[in-house]
Amino acid sequence: MKKHLLAAALCASCTGAALAQSNVSIYGVMDLSVATVSGATAGSTGFNGNDTKMQSGTLQGSRLGFRGAEDLGNGLSAIFTLESGILADTGASDQGGVLFGRQAFVGLKSNTLGAITLGRQYGPEYLAWKLVEPMDDGFAGAGSNFFATNGKRVNNSVKYTTPAMGAVTADVLYGFGEVAGNNAAGRDIGASITYADGPVLVKVGYNSLNNATATDKSTNYVISGSYNFQVLKAIAIYGNNKGTGSTDNRDLLLGASIPFGANTLLASYIRKDDKSSADKDAHQIAVTWTYDMSKRTIAYMSAARVTNKNGATYHTYNATLPTATQTGAVAGTREFNIGLRHAF
Repeated sequence: MKKHLLAAALCASCTGAALAQSNVSIYGVMDLSVATVSGATAGSTGFNGNDTKMQSGTLQGSRLGFRGAEDLGNGLSAIFTLESGILADTGASDQGGVLFGRQAFVGLKSNTLGAITLGRQYGPEYLAWKLVEPMDDGFAGAGSNFFATNGKRVNNSVKYTTPAMGAVTADVLYGFGEVAGNNAAGRDIGASITYADGPVLVKVGYNSLNNATATDKSTNYVISGSYNFQVLKAIAIYGNNKGTGSTDNRDLLLGASIPFGANTLLASYIRKDDKSSADKDAHQIAVTWTYDMSKRTIAYMSAARVTNKNGATYHTYNATLPTATQTGAVAGTREFNIGLRHAF
């Protein structure tokens, strides 16, 4: 009799473990493209920066992730995400070899009170422009070619996200610098507010990042918005960046997303206005075509060109920094890529 009871108990415990794991999902993205990059020729010495290579994560970063939620009752859930970046062209780890370099957080989510999460996670200001930008910070003309990415992913951070309050949601993040004896050193503070109502989307974001000694900091503000006309989504983003030292510049993006059938045409223009005495202005034009082969598989082609002024060193997604010989308005890089993204 005791043996039967023990067996039943073991079966029950195994069933409970299986049920507990049933709300954990495994997901991922494999994204590979062939990218051709060329550098603009400048001066009598010239510059031939031509390069053709296979690139991982052109549309979306290749990744393998685990996420889950446990219902704790009364509208409260425990949630977690572990997401590892992959360089699909070589099989190596992305994000400098960090095991779960894309995201690693755990938290609690309430249907009425919002969510609080702790760990390595995306900053509010970065998402405030990334989720609106036509290229979704990918392709040859990625927004991060120009827009600041301070607070993109924040280690040792606590983030609170409000529940939907009508058309409005907001979140705030605090990242511990974890420098002994100086709580301000390396500290990251971010916040954003979103208004989404029908075809209208507006996001406002803020990020402040102290340097390693808390003697200087970078401050970034962004406002982004879109209006969906159904046949076309019009997009505009403005960024104000006060960096460490004398860094002081503005970003303006105008873009569009045009769906037709399984196809989508994306276009953007970004202007960098350097407010420092160096006046290192730049601009980028980009166009992308995507084709939905299925709900999970997308083929794409993308092209972009960056033009620099007064020795600015901005470049397209897969290019390296322009060389010192590249001076004048023609200096910059051009890029074309063609690839395939599969999500699972």
